[in-house]
Amino acid sequence: MLDRNTQIPLYEQLKNLIAQQINEGKLEPDQQIPSERELCEAYGVSRITVRQAIAAAANEGLLYRTQGKGTYVAGTKIEQKLSNINNFQQTLVKQGFMASTQLYKAETIPNNLFYSRLLNVSMLEQITNIQLIGFGNEEPVVYYDSYFSMHIGQRILESAQKAVDHKVPFSTLDLYMETAVAPTHVEQTFESTVSDENLSGILKIAVGSPILLVTSIVYDQQQPLEYKNSYYRGDKYKFFLTREFSDFNLRPIAD
Repeated sequence: MLDRNTQIPLYEQLKNLIAQQINEGKLEPDQQIPSERELCEAYGVSRITVRQAIAAAANEGLLYRTQGKGTYVAGTKIEQKLSNINNFQQTLVKQGFMASTQLYKAETIPNNLFYSRLLNVSMLEQITNIQLIGFGNEEPVVYYDSYFSMHIGQRILESAQKAVDHKVPFSTLDLYMETAVAPTHVEQTFESTVSDENLSGILKIAVGSPILLVTSIVYDQQQPLEYKNSYYRGDKYKFFLTREFSDFNLRPIAD
């Protein structure tokens, strides 16, 4: 039970109890936890305290919310190494997930100064926008929103449609093999954010759920090929990186 004679906030104590029940196997992956009302009655706390505890547990990756259904215990996260360019299917299959991809949307949009400069194309050339949803065990885990120059984008789209027809899981990076374009490197930024109504609808999560946003520019030498925003569910993905100490870091502290 909760200790009201300690400086540890009640919501944190409740969050720790939920974590303990998960570690002990009393709450299993993808099992729905008791409702807010049930938790209030079980532990004699307010609904505000319960909501704070659930939010804290969700931020730590212990729980995830499904829009219109409830809150569930998070299962094993998909681990993705940052130092490698990873194949979408192999990343999931190696960790026991069944991968699949949906071609969510593909359209031609007008160019503007932002895309023209970013992709180094003329303002007269239209832009191809391709949107994909990646699934793990038939549950959406990542949403890709990519932009290409027209001449590259149409080839990528043809490859995407072929992969869909053959039911082959893919991300846009997997599609370059089917074109005459060979990416040499990618520049990326990583940041944490939360889902809005649009993302929540696509990824089937509650509004305000944690999202890992990866923004990428894919290059062939100095020529940009693709601008992409990837939205990874925070309850499903974990990125990791091995970093080496430099000589500066290993320098002894002077007396």
